[in-house]
Order: sequence, then structure tokens, then C-alpha cells
Amino acid sequence: MKITILYPADYFDIKKVDADYRQEYEEAVKFPEFQAVLYNYDNFVAGEPFRLYPAEAAGDDERCIYRGWMLQPEVYARLFEALKERKLTLINTPAEYENCHEFPLAYPAIADYTPGIRVYPEGVAIDWREVKHAFPRFMMKDYVKSVKGTDFPACFDSSYDDRQLDEYARRFQAMRGDLYVRGIVLKEYVELKRRDSMTNEYRAFYLNGELLTLSPNSNQKEGWPVVPIELVNAVPVLDSHFYTVDFAELENGSWTVIETGDGQVSGLSPNQYVFKFYDEIRWRLCGNE
Repeated sequence: MKITILYPADYFDIKKVDADYRQEYEEAVKFPEFQAVLYNYDNFVAGEPFRLYPAEAAGDDERCIYRGWMLQPEVYARLFEALKERKLTLINTPAEYENCHEFPLAYPAIADYTPGIRVYPEGVAIDWREVKHAFPRFMMKDYVKSVKGTDFPACFDSSYDDRQLDEYARRFQAMRGDLYVRGIVLKEYVELKRRDSMTNEYRAFYLNGELLTLSPNSNQKEGWPVVPIELVNAVPVLDSHFYTVDFAELENGSWTVIETGDGQVSGLSPNQYVFKFYDEIRWRLCGNE
């Protein structure tokens, strides 16, 4: 069985892989089971026709895994169909992509393992009184991302009035811009354990419902506590073939799920062994074939 791995091409040259995915590409091509191909990511996202390199690359209803930048759901759906025309089938359908890429869709399955949320789709007014009653402190994001790493407040509490919170919601949407997805998600804020100002987080990749890899995800130092494997294995299987779950240590020493993601657009952890990542995919999907 051949597995096609699709990467975004360099903006100026479709024959070159995007620099941020060069290491992954170079490791993937070491395996004869993988066919590595490139596509015109930037132009395709802008609405232009799909282009593939090599142009003749195609499959025989072969499985395809995308490793690249996040895509809006409608763009992923277009990519799925463009590849189907070349007899290449992405490992996750558009619905499966959304199921883990958009946290509110994954939330019902993992509600027992993660802080609570309140979801307000685009156009639905936020009931700030209800949110403040539910959560002493809460953070703001859309269906996919927050604006972490900016001057936007990390969390809010009852000291903010409705007018201020409405203004922050508008500001949040403006900061996300074209990347804004579907609506506002308000998530219970929890204190993460910090050592030397760093959190202790792990990213797990799952393939076909089974753990693929588990790696430190916040540049934490050796010797720090490791997420309990019992928790990693206890998280319910999500409605997707290839996805990620992020875990973090809380201030009290317990652990929680903080995010889910589609495995195709989730980045590898810092210092993750890239060759091993692809070797695990090869073994799980191809075995001894």
C-alpha cells in the first residue's frame, strides 16, 4: 500500500516544499511506502485552482495524509474534493476534520476531562450573566484558537461589565480576522502548573483510535512530571481517523485536556523525533506490506 503525504509548497516555487515543513518532508521521503507531493497552498487558499507537484502524481483510491497549515473548513472540503479527482483520499473526511479541529464539536466526548465551555455561534448574543455565574474566570477563543501571545487579556472575571466584554468580543474577532471560525467560545480558566515560567504540556497523536505518539509540547525540562498514560488512554476515541489531544498539568498537580486538533494540521511537538513519527504512521497503516 502506498500512502501519499501532501505538503504545502513554497510560495514562489511549487517544486519546493514550504520551509517550515522541510524537515518532515525530508524524513517522509526516506520511506518507500510514502509518496510525498506538494500543492499550491497560498494560491489555493485564495481561491485559485488546485495544482499538484509532481503534476502527474495520482493514486488508485490511495490514502492521503495532509501535513500542513490549518485550513478553514470550507477550504479543507475543497482540498478533499480536488484530491478525490486525482484518486487520492484524505484520511479525514471534511466532517471528521471539523470534529476535532473545532473544539466545541469534540467537547461532548471529552467533557469529563476538560474545563467547561459555553458556545455562542456567530450572530448569537452572549449571555454574560450566565457565563459569569458558570465560571469564576474564563478565557475567550473561537471554535479553534485563542489569541494567546498578544496583549489580549488571558482571562476575564466578574469585574468586567457587559459593555466591556462585548467590546472585547468584537476586538477578538477583529484580531482573528480571516482566521476567525464560526463564533465565540468561552472556556473556564484554570491555573496551569508553571516552573521557570513554563507550563508542562504534552501532545498525543492518535491514529485510527489508538495512541500514535506522545511528546512534551512546551519545551519543559527533563525530570518534570509526565502526563499519566492512564489518562492518555482513558480519553474517549473521537470521531476522526487522525487527531491530536493536548494535555496540561494543573497547579494542584492533576492533569487536564486543554485542546483537540486534526492530526493533519497539528504541529509536531518541539524536539519531537520526526523520523519516528513517520515510521509509526508507516507501521500502523502499512505494517509489513
